[in-house]
Amino acid sequence: GQVGYIQLGSEQLLIQPVNASETSFSGKEHFIRRRRSTKPGHPSRPQGPEEHCKVVAEKKRQKKVKSTSDWRERRNAIRLTSEYTVETLVVADADMVQYHGAEAAQRFILTVMNMVYNMFQHQSLGIKVNIRVTKLVLLHSRPAKLSIGHHGERSLESFCQWQNEEYGGAKYLGNNQVPGARDDTPPVDAAVFVTRTDFCVHKDEPCDTVGIAYLGGVCSAKRKCVLAEDNGLNLAFTIAHELGHNMGMSHDDDHQPCAGRSHIMSGEWVKGRNPSDLSWSSCSRDDLENFLKSKVSTCLLLTDPRSQYSVRLPHKLPGMHYSADEQCQILFGTNATFCKNMEHLMCAGLWCLVEGDTSCKTKLDPPLDGTECGADKWCRAGECVSKTPIPEHVDGDWSVWSQWSMCSRTCGTGVRFRQRKCDNPPPGPGGKNCRGASVEHTVCENLPCPKGVPSFRDQQCQAHDRYTNKKKSLLTAVIVDDKPCELFCSPLGKDSPVLVTDRVLDGTPCGPYETDLCVHGKCQKIGCDGIIGSAAKEDRCGICSGDGKTCKVVKGDFNHTKGMALKDSSKRSINSDWKIELPGEFQIAGTTVRYVRRGLWEKISAKGPTKIPLHLMVLLFHDQNYGIHYEYTIPVNYTAENRSEPEKQQDSLYIWTHSGWEGCSVQCGGGERKTIVSCTRLINKTMTLVNDSDCQRVTRPEPQVRKCNTHPCQSRWVTGHWSPCSATCEKGVQHREVTCVYQLQNGTYVNTRDLYCLGSKPATVQSCEGRDCLSIWEASEWSKCSADCGRGIQKRTVTCTNSQGKCDAATRPRDEEECEDHTGCYEWKTGDWSK
Repeated sequence: GQVGYIQLGSEQLLIQPVNASETSFSGKEHFIRRRRSTKPGHPSRPQGPEEHCKVVAEKKRQKKVKSTSDWRERRNAIRLTSEYTVETLVVADADMVQYHGAEAAQRFILTVMNMVYNMFQHQSLGIKVNIRVTKLVLLHSRPAKLSIGHHGERSLESFCQWQNEEYGGAKYLGNNQVPGARDDTPPVDAAVFVTRTDFCVHKDEPCDTVGIAYLGGVCSAKRKCVLAEDNGLNLAFTIAHELGHNMGMSHDDDHQPCAGRSHIMSGEWVKGRNPSDLSWSSCSRDDLENFLKSKVSTCLLLTDPRSQYSVRLPHKLPGMHYSADEQCQILFGTNATFCKNMEHLMCAGLWCLVEGDTSCKTKLDPPLDGTECGADKWCRAGECVSKTPIPEHVDGDWSVWSQWSMCSRTCGTGVRFRQRKCDNPPPGPGGKNCRGASVEHTVCENLPCPKGVPSFRDQQCQAHDRYTNKKKSLLTAVIVDDKPCELFCSPLGKDSPVLVTDRVLDGTPCGPYETDLCVHGKCQKIGCDGIIGSAAKEDRCGICSGDGKTCKVVKGDFNHTKGMALKDSSKRSINSDWKIELPGEFQIAGTTVRYVRRGLWEKISAKGPTKIPLHLMVLLFHDQNYGIHYEYTIPVNYTAENRSEPEKQQDSLYIWTHSGWEGCSVQCGGGERKTIVSCTRLINKTMTLVNDSDCQRVTRPEPQVRKCNTHPCQSRWVTGHWSPCSATCEKGVQHREVTCVYQLQNGTYVNTRDLYCLGSKPATVQSCEGRDCLSIWEASEWSKCSADCGRGIQKRTVTCTNSQGKCDAATRPRDEEECEDHTGCYEWKTGDWSK
């Protein structure tokens, strides 16, 4: 036997003899295994300004950082439904139809699409997605407007344009008829083009890419497209993988928790794996859920009533449609047959013999499920097992629920979950998947967390802190409003948060003062009854699911001040003594008071009830007046005792106020600014600035001081405007001035040496093309002479081809001239026949 390896591009095939094998006509049996490449194996993705405009290839050369998807879940996201239908157009290229033959190509594609349908029915996806073929087109010649070549991205763009022109005029939008639409146009949510042309993503040459698609392009008229290479039995995997991209799924390698595993959205096809043996990763499921919750997926909620007459897919196992010999012919051509002496290993990998060859060969792929591998046996998921009748249309059912997990938190409100599986029984071919969720969450309550303990989100930041060996953590949690269930942390003293992980721990509050909790990376509503997803709410009187009739609301507006302060009769307070508190929770008047501040906007709220009187005060600033709105509830039978009438005439009150801020002392490098302290008179709720001498009996407070413009003074590149193009017509050059400048603390800039500026120096020269190319006239051929006997006129068309439509009329060629033609002046005449 032989021991060694075969180098195929960037991959290695290890070969070694089977110890107990016998020598056959094709030689001694050997094992061939694929060594995992040490290099990344996928073509690079193009980086565009918008994530959803990307073209994703099934294989990539290098991994790039993926920006946040535009369809990430938002608070107002669309709710998921139990079932989605992808109405799919499938087009077979002329080269594929010619290779297989029209009838065989149709049978092959329908079998492949049945495999794709079953992959999207796999319970690991968590959502029922029906791939429905609404139109199958077999091209016998390539249309003039359809350009398919080695350059994959251009071919995909051409196909998308072509299918939109041919099949873009759908007659129905859901159940509503579209006025003026074509009757013969099938509904199309996604379009698949299958070709035998070997293509590459960004190069006009063959390579190992077998499929590309627009990321998140389903439902978009010119991006709902997939380009797949007919690579034999793995075509089903390629189409399912690319349709996954088209429905918003990224490669598993782009998600840290799912990288390095074998799933349908893995970056590389795993040789030796049967498509029916592969499942969807949890990351693919999350990507799909986020996409389906976005508005760009709404076409999947609408089903054209005509699609019930769509192309019917075969329900039998694919190997029941194709014998081992036929599968070899798909892989290696019409002269290939199955190697009979490899029957004992055929379910692990299909071995074929091509007429004229002396040895069998394989592509390491197992045969299709249902392929016979012996007497009353067939291949299932890569193994040869006994044939048992496959019950048709067996619907799946759930197992019993597991025990509840431990609470996600040891104090405060947390979350626990339980699971079940769709295996009692699992769904058979053509059967329905289990309906409902496979995971259920519920709220769990613990003892309140001790005072002084960091918030649950802060604890998660501290757990990721690289400086955990220090006594005080350097990271604090920051909540990003539109991404409440992702963990952002910020070093103390800095404003720029860093994404630590894309999913906080279950039970983390969505916001600092919200009852909603993050569960499995999504913000879930928690009803006042403690049930996740419950719509139960407290009424304005604080009663869960109440009718709001046991109390009344007192509300009003006070429009005189800016800063707010709160104090109870026991002297506990917020924002008193000229100090502005950080937002947080405070125990005042027997209840928890929450103070929120976002810029100049402030809010003080408490669930209540209060046990002692509360006094709302204000910090008097002379800036813009934003006003105060207040409201509170009291029982309907409440009567205030000893309520005093407001005095009709109030004496004038003189106080010192911080009426504004001075400018910063420096422009950069760290300075300070102080408040402006002014004497203010209050009378009848009116505030007026007066002379400082009027406040001589009141102690003047020291001005407050803040640091400002703490960023260091830096150098930066300053670019001038580009000069006009050196050529007024055709190619030329442009110049501009680029200077490195340094900012002084007083705000002025001075020139400095280039080495002090960060980053490469911007270009000072660039190529350009002048557009003032005059006198570009183009004339057509002369027409036929208007007379065929004598003088006439002949004409031609003269067009200005200048890009700006400017041509010199003086140089315009003639479009009409005289001509002379005598061909019509003569005719043959015959006399009588001679005797």
